[in-house]
Amino acid sequence: MMQIDYTVTFNLDDTCHAIGSEDSLVYAIVEHGIVEPEGDNPQDWLFNLDMICTAKRALKLQRDLHLDWSSIAMVLSLLEERDRLRNDNQKLQALLQRFLQD
Repeated sequence: MMQIDYTVTFNLDDTCHAIGSEDSLVYAIVEHGIVEPEGDNPQDWLFNLDMICTAKRALKLQRDLHLDWSSIAMVLSLLEERDRLRNDNQKLQALLQRFLQD
């Protein structure tokens, strides 16, 4: 069976539309390393779906908590780490359960 892998990318205008924001906020999000689009300059930038979700999350944090962009970058990094640790913990608990059942 052949597997097809699709990648969806958005240029700057499409990204602004997708996240419901103007390009100046996208510039800030990129400048602070919250997302790292492909391309060397804004007219060449390409964003993937994960970046769109991250940008939306960043905008929500900024709007709801009135955090500066550096703080938002740190919060998103910590949330990502928390999610990774939760996932690791679930895997370890499943392994432990299998071990204890044997």
